[in-house]
Amino acid sequence: MTPDMLDDLLRRSAPATRAEDPGALRAMVAAAREVASARRRRVGISIGVLAVLLIGGAGVATASSDWLWGADMDDPLRSVTYTSPTWGACELRLGDLRAANPFDQLAMDRVIDDWFSSADIETEIIPLIPGYLAVLEGSQAADPDPITDPRLPDLNYWTAVDQAVGELLHDELATHGFSGGSGLASGGSQVHCEGEQWR
Repeated sequence: MTPDMLDDLLRRSAPATRAEDPGALRAMVAAAREVASARRRRVGISIGVLAVLLIGGAGVATASSDWLWGADMDDPLRSVTYTSPTWGACELRLGDLRAANPFDQLAMDRVIDDWFSSADIETEIIPLIPGYLAVLEGSQAADPDPITDPRLPDLNYWTAVDQAVGELLHDELATHGFSGGSGLASGGSQVHCEGEQWR
């Protein structure tokens, strides 16, 4: 192999290095793993709780107030009712559901409307809710800084219901050929409960 002048120049310009102490490297790796593990756990929990609180604070309508339903959520036909642990009867509405391909929007809307009008969604979500609750509560229990918000059971239950409805809707759309790049691009949900507390 012929030596290349650029390779030779790069070798000569490299800064001088010294061999690292293997003990110091092991200690540094162990410390980094410990910090990363704690940070990953805390970030995952924080993101979940933050999402619930942000969605709860910014996108929730209060039944006894002047707050309005969000974009495209004024249609009560795309809703699911459930009972919250302390807030009582709740209505979760889905809206602003946008197809990834705009040319599929009308067909997707028909599938979604048919599903909401014909499926027994309230019954179908019941077996899914405990799984979502277990993930939320398990994540929160592992947090060294416990969440003391008295609304937490209602926020967790709302999130679990929302996730269960989303899973069922995703499955329904997939059975009609709307999945992956031709599936749902975006959407939102909003909850309305008799006894909700947002402060």
